[in-house]
Amino acid sequence: MSTIDPRRRMLRRSWFLPALRGTLWALSGISVFVIALVIAALPSNRGAWALGFAAVPILLVVAVEITDANTRNSARRAAYPLPFLLWMLGLWAACGGAGLLLGRVWMLGAMLLLAGAGLMVGAVRLLRRNKTIAARARRIELTGSLARATVTEVTRNRGDDTVPLWNVTVRFRDTQGVDRWHRIVHHSKVPVGSRHSIRYDPKKPGRRSTLFVEWGGRGY
Repeated sequence: MSTIDPRRRMLRRSWFLPALRGTLWALSGISVFVIALVIAALPSNRGAWALGFAAVPILLVVAVEITDANTRNSARRAAYPLPFLLWMLGLWAACGGAGLLLGRVWMLGAMLLLAGAGLMVGAVRLLRRNKTIAARARRIELTGSLARATVTEVTRNRGDDTVPLWNVTVRFRDTQGVDRWHRIVHHSKVPVGSRHSIRYDPKKPGRRSTLFVEWGGRGY
């Protein structure tokens, strides 16, 4: 018997959210294009009312993409939020510029079109970079060098008063014999002096994005 809630089965499909996101992206681009064209082609202010429709597909696209922020899948997290925001800003600017060009607003339309294209290219490059970083972090978390880490300091984290969190500083020694310190936010107040495990990239042992504490581990 399936353990997937039938009411949420569609959301579990790997193709569903990308297809929905792509459809909403297209609708948002079309709406901005049409609005820009109408406003530029009609006499002043007669088409300004159409601006109100731009918010609908834009908000829908943002709502769908926010789902990628609440996941443990590193590949999906890599796509959010900056690459996504750059892509959407580029899409809206490019579509708006194209609409203005067809409406004979040459200078502003060309500027928006070029700026939008540049933002979209930058979004693709940033997305690829983020995915590379996410894949590297995942690899180090699973197979990186393992060392024994000792807790040296524990203080209360003041960032969230609803859930008690703690700033935990640990010390470990890398393969070169250099002592290093790493500070991490943890949900439990672990004792000072307690020993745990830490995985790190032996090529860059000081890089925070590839330091992973395994609480309660023996280290070896």
